[in-house]
Amino acid sequence: MVFVSLGLRFRVEVEALNMTESLGAYTRHRTVSLLKKFKKQSGEIGYKIVTVPAISGQSISHGYHRALVEVAKKMGLEVCEECRKYEIIGGFIKHGTAGKNISDIEVVKNCVVEDITGFMVPDANIRRTSAIMFSYMIPDIEYAETAIEPQFHVRYDFRTQKHNPFQIESGTAIYMLGVAIDVDKIGKIATQKGEIIVDNRIERIKAAFLALSTLIEGLVFGAKKARYLPILEVAGGISAISHPIPFMVTPPRGYNYIKNTIERALTYRDVLRDLGEVIKIIYLDKEGFEKPEIEYKDMILQVDSFSEMISKTLDNVLEIIKKQ
Repeated sequence: MVFVSLGLRFRVEVEALNMTESLGAYTRHRTVSLLKKFKKQSGEIGYKIVTVPAISGQSISHGYHRALVEVAKKMGLEVCEECRKYEIIGGFIKHGTAGKNISDIEVVKNCVVEDITGFMVPDANIRRTSAIMFSYMIPDIEYAETAIEPQFHVRYDFRTQKHNPFQIESGTAIYMLGVAIDVDKIGKIATQKGEIIVDNRIERIKAAFLALSTLIEGLVFGAKKARYLPILEVAGGISAISHPIPFMVTPPRGYNYIKNTIERALTYRDVLRDLGEVIKIIYLDKEGFEKPEIEYKDMILQVDSFSEMISKTLDNVLEIIKKQ
């Protein structure tokens, strides 16, 4: 099993990428409740609930779907008509209403989007869990402040010469995002007689990672960007490629997440040495966070950009697959 996990940090200013209301004079930003540590007067550690701006995993996943469609078309990979026409349809139905006369093998072979991001056809009693997973995009409240502010706007009607005031909430924070990719699922269909492997499986794996790079570098996710295009910068991140047992990176919270991930990976690899566990770490750091004091050149690589991190991660994935 080849498994990839990523933890990413973004500096995002004045964004309205995920709203919870579409009508009315006041548009609210999506929010979530997080636990924040604090020290009591007694010196003990306590926790309190803090409400902060957030961007849902569903919103990010939708952006990934869009990026994957465009990447797959440029690469000449199979994309079904439903996914090609997602803008006209209004979303990704992914054969949800296909009826009984369809098989999961047929769906996977005919569409790389449904292969990677999953589908469900209740009438045919078939489904496929997504090979790529997204967390909510939430602030790092332990080490940075957050803000949700209503911005006042006015629409002016020249016919009636009246002002229509309205407000939109915007969010600013150091955001964290978790991503995981079960590479072994891509381009494979499990049957009672064994696995069926799609002919262009390697190209599909490449498309999965290229779409992830496009998602972030092209800011494909989110809404309300016509007037609230956010100021977004990738501040840092880390990826881990593990085989044959999955390994998840430490959440990218605070100054020691890179060091903590590497230390955990070393211990985890040693514990699973008899199983032949292999872990490669690739990280990006623009914040000057804590690093391990010892170099592990066979295991760790530092890069300068998010696209380079994805490219090097993909190279390591393909190297492991070739050795299988």
